[in-house]
Amino acid sequence: MSLIVGPHEHVGRNGGSFQECEVLMLTNTSWKIYGRFCTIRDNEYAPPTSVAGRKWVQIYRTPDNFE
Repeated sequence: MSLIVGPHEHVGRNGGSFQECEVLMLTNTSWKIYGRFCTIRDNEYAPPTSVAGRKWVQIYRTPDNFE
């Protein structure tokens, strides 16, 4: 299941590429995807969405660096 975060929520070690979406709260699944994308680094907060009530769904997770 994809990570879904709201605006100003901390992503922890799950940074990556995210897409704006609306979420059906009963099942916590995204049901409408929008063409707005963002990249959130590890241990950063999600940016605001274009419309209140929308969230960010992760489409690609940045791999961990173990060097």
